[in-house]
Amino acid sequence: MKSETINHSRLFAGLFICCLLIAVPASGEDVHNHAQHGQAGQMHSHDTDDASPVVIQIDTGARPLVAGQPADISFEIKDKQGKAAEDLTITHERLLHVIIVSEDFSSFAHIHPEDLGPITDKMKKDARFLVQYTFPRAGRYLVAVDTAFRGDYVSKQFHVTVEGEPKAGVATSDFSRKKSFGEYVVSLKTEPGEIRAGENCRLLYEITRNGEPVRDLGRYLGVPMHLAVVKTDLDRFVHAHGDVPGAAHDHMHMHAGHVHGDTDKFGPEIESDVVFPVKGTYKIFSQVRHNGKVEVFDFMVQVQ
Repeated sequence: MKSETINHSRLFAGLFICCLLIAVPASGEDVHNHAQHGQAGQMHSHDTDDASPVVIQIDTGARPLVAGQPADISFEIKDKQGKAAEDLTITHERLLHVIIVSEDFSSFAHIHPEDLGPITDKMKKDARFLVQYTFPRAGRYLVAVDTAFRGDYVSKQFHVTVEGEPKAGVATSDFSRKKSFGEYVVSLKTEPGEIRAGENCRLLYEITRNGEPVRDLGRYLGVPMHLAVVKTDLDRFVHAHGDVPGAAHDHMHMHAGHVHGDTDKFGPEIESDVVFPVKGTYKIFSQVRHNGKVEVFDFMVQVQ
């Protein structure tokens, strides 16, 4: 069966929770350069993986991953009967979203099989998809994959180890709420001010460039902002999305992962609702599109 965009009626019930708050333990699949598998699921812990509709395998090849050398990473997705999961559905304009984060948080990537070319009928039939990435440093990385099966969002996380030189550094703590990123200055506020695990938190961004409010952000993969929230031990991952103020918590503004409204320009304020799953320190990577280029902003927060 060919992949299709998610049916509108199925989204209203689950989009707000499943799309904005896919909070899943990166539960122990350390990949040692061969195929590994794990159950994919939504808001699940390792011991509830049996409820997932699909199993995702990752294959990094027979040779070790080496820093500075391009790597092929493939994902094979099977249903609970062990058959290729042909009924994958497109979310946010892509069939699969792959997030890669280094242990020192110096490297972040959001990539897709479509980056290498169109998804073919054979790829859909086999439910096997390839991405390519060059790991810049040796060390441990989180590799997270998000997709949807028959309208249900699924997410799975793996850890891979990369050999060679240079080695990854040590992650530094920086809890600044106003930071410069080249020509951009970005402020982050949270509501409530003290973030608590398991409770909704609203992230409020304000973006300026060269001292002027940025009011012409474009859509990036269907929405004003994509966010990857990663616990500093790489053990928790949340994939979230930002919207115009007042819309992040309004289902009627969301439609198949897209923002409703007549405008394709956003800013300077973007907000996102996130539930941090457990206590600890998290790094938040935020992506927006401006002047045809994807910009990445990052902040660190403490969760009580």
